[in-house]
Amino acid sequence: MSRNIIILFLLLILLQPSGYSQEMTRILFVGNSYSGQIRKTLTNLIKASPEGKTTELEFITPGGKTLGFHLETQATLEKIKTGNWDFVVLQDQSQTPAAFPKKFESAVIDLDILIDASGAKTVFYQTWGRKDGDKMNLQTMPTYKAMQKKLSDSYASAAKHCDAILAPVGDTWAKVRKADPKLGDSLYKSDGSHPSAQGAYLAACVFYVTFFEKSPATIEYKGGLFDVEATAILNAITLPEGKPTPSAFPADRTLTNANGNEIEVRILGRSKTQIFFTKNGKNHTYEIDQLSEADQTFIRALPINR
Repeated sequence: MSRNIIILFLLLILLQPSGYSQEMTRILFVGNSYSGQIRKTLTNLIKASPEGKTTELEFITPGGKTLGFHLETQATLEKIKTGNWDFVVLQDQSQTPAAFPKKFESAVIDLDILIDASGAKTVFYQTWGRKDGDKMNLQTMPTYKAMQKKLSDSYASAAKHCDAILAPVGDTWAKVRKADPKLGDSLYKSDGSHPSAQGAYLAACVFYVTFFEKSPATIEYKGGLFDVEATAILNAITLPEGKPTPSAFPADRTLTNANGNEIEVRILGRSKTQIFFTKNGKNHTYEIDQLSEADQTFIRALPINR
């Protein structure tokens, strides 16, 4: 082997990285405050996850803007084209997909064409209905349920038309509202529209499942929520078909019986009719129908494991 070849060989060894670099997952959010106000929680959740070191997030979220606005904003279009993204998340103004579905559809189709051409996958951020309906559209969306149905239908239709991924934040929000109305109310800030800490955690968990196709239940970061709140939200999360359901137990909660007596317990599981928990290190069994209405609703939202 000649001297020059040996030198070249040694240089190649020295220039090799010390370890194998892992491929990054790059995610861009295009929306408004509904995306901006979950940014911190989603970032912290992913940082605390096994994917934390290999995920990059970026947000374009000026307040109140529609996807039509983004479609006409050259800086946003260039960011999509040149960012080498894996996912581009689209979130429209909170009323537009429900009140103006054709306007919404037109904007997302054009954006999806651009996203597809860039090599990324489009994700639709299905948002939630306002707490008490849309006061600006009382004839068509007088209640939360009416508004949520229109939002869910529009986002589902767009995802199907564009062959895109749907992040079902709004549908998960509806599950929590139904299972635990008190927690459902707390998903909102005082304006009845934007996400609270609980709402942001719910959205972040849905996106974690959407991007990585696995449960966030084992991630220690819980967004500052009480364990019982985080558990109830995690129980409402739907994993992709074929993926294992996260364990909901143990779950800490203050149980109240029909007579109004309260007790702090750690729930270990339930059957169709009974709940199993520990108190002061001792195991107990209790009839579910002997609990308060709110606790019955909470318990029946938990999976049966016995």
